[in-house]
Amino acid sequence: MSEMIRDGEQSHVWQLPDEGCASNDLVAFTQRLDALAARRGLLHTTLADTSGVQISLLQSGPMVQGPALLIAAGFHGEEPAGPWGLLRFLETAPDDWFARARLSFLPLVNRTGFAAGRRFNAWGENPNRGFTANPRGETPSREGLLLLAHAARLQQLGRDGVLSCHEDVLQQHGYVYSFEHAAQPGPFSLTLRDTNARFFTLLADGEVDGCPVQDGLVFNHRDSSFEAWMMQNGAARTACTETPGLQHIAPRIAANAAMMAAFVEHALTPV
Repeated sequence: MSEMIRDGEQSHVWQLPDEGCASNDLVAFTQRLDALAARRGLLHTTLADTSGVQISLLQSGPMVQGPALLIAAGFHGEEPAGPWGLLRFLETAPDDWFARARLSFLPLVNRTGFAAGRRFNAWGENPNRGFTANPRGETPSREGLLLLAHAARLQQLGRDGVLSCHEDVLQQHGYVYSFEHAAQPGPFSLTLRDTNARFFTLLADGEVDGCPVQDGLVFNHRDSSFEAWMMQNGAARTACTETPGLQHIAPRIAANAAMMAAFVEHALTPV
């Protein structure tokens, strides 16, 4: 997304009626995440570097077979419905999904931005840019460098699909960026878009941040984002979902959880 439009330092915080806390309550979020990870039997690894950046990685057990799927959230700190939606997904997803798919999660990539309710991290960097060489000269953030250092591992974890959950604080409508090895959007892209449309009217055809949007989709738009990088690194398909930050926080959380569920269910459904 264009930082010429979105102020990376502006704070956005919402009260969460169902959770009973503010959207940037890192302590409450972490406590619930730890409890849900334990309940689901997820392996918890902390990716860390010498700059003090830490990113949690949760994985289903090593003996689990099935498609390798990676769900990421919280790249931008003013987009809290992704991380909170991940908690909702962990609470409500069918137990058998965790036995039928190799599920991995990056629940909160930008911890400092989340705690401040700001798009950028504590160093003024955009954690979802600079993953690939690009004409705009975008360079990776500290979080990005940490993820890049684990490229081979992430490639394996997201081999069959990657979902990165975002929000657009300037929008009243939902949309999806999707990537497929195809000329036209397939069932993967359409399923995510249609799930978003259950909660919000889709963005009208035209442009969003300089990208062409049609039927609620920005399709195969190559940039330097995490999802584009994972596609470049061999993922079968990737997507970046966008819920509208100008709408109420409760349906945004519900929509994120529903799109995560649709992502996993699609991968587990025989073609």
